[in-house]
Amino acid sequence: MRKRLLVGLLTSLLMVGMLSSNVLASFTTYNGGSAAETDWQKASGATNLENFESYSAGTQISDLPTLGVGFDLLAGGGFPVTYRHGRGTPHGPMHLANFPGGINNRNRWDDITLHVLDGYKITALGFWNGDGQGDTLTASAYDASNNVIGSVGAFRSTFAGFTSDIPISYVVFDGVTGDGWNHLDGLQTNATVPVPGAVWLLTSGLAGIIGIRKKSRRQLS
Repeated sequence: MRKRLLVGLLTSLLMVGMLSSNVLASFTTYNGGSAAETDWQKASGATNLENFESYSAGTQISDLPTLGVGFDLLAGGGFPVTYRHGRGTPHGPMHLANFPGGINNRNRWDDITLHVLDGYKITALGFWNGDGQGDTLTASAYDASNNVIGSVGAFRSTFAGFTSDIPISYVVFDGVTGDGWNHLDGLQTNATVPVPGAVWLLTSGLAGIIGIRKKSRRQLS
């Protein structure tokens, strides 16, 4: 009897813990123009921006270490590519597009899937929809267990971003948007850059030496 009561109590506590975790989960979205981008940046802490202006048009991008992200191969082949768009965004005319093969049916409607590089932690991401089509580019964020954390959409020539209390594993930009040849700009994250192993070991070693010296001094005194 006591065993049954104990099991029941433990089960109840586990369920309460799970419910509390769901309640505490937070996914906040930001939409609009430059003011929305500024609000998102303030909420995200230190962020890094890639405007793609340093790349030549037609360059395929497999990863952006400064942002802590990489890209999966597109369904039609190739990686997302830099594309010069006439109208541009506040971050310039060079964008990241889903058509490395050019304007044809090879990559039309392909999703752009962005993944977090090993060792990095990201809880905030922002971007501009650079496409002139009258549609919304939707970005859906997933955790390491492939669960959807939340989604945010940017209408043409506007900004969208999100902050999450759960680290993201990857983000999918929906390719079924506008005419199917889509591009984004001003990609930003709050990636935490990993500390190299050697540096961590050196720091830990120094801390240990300092601790031993302090202990020795206390014993001598």
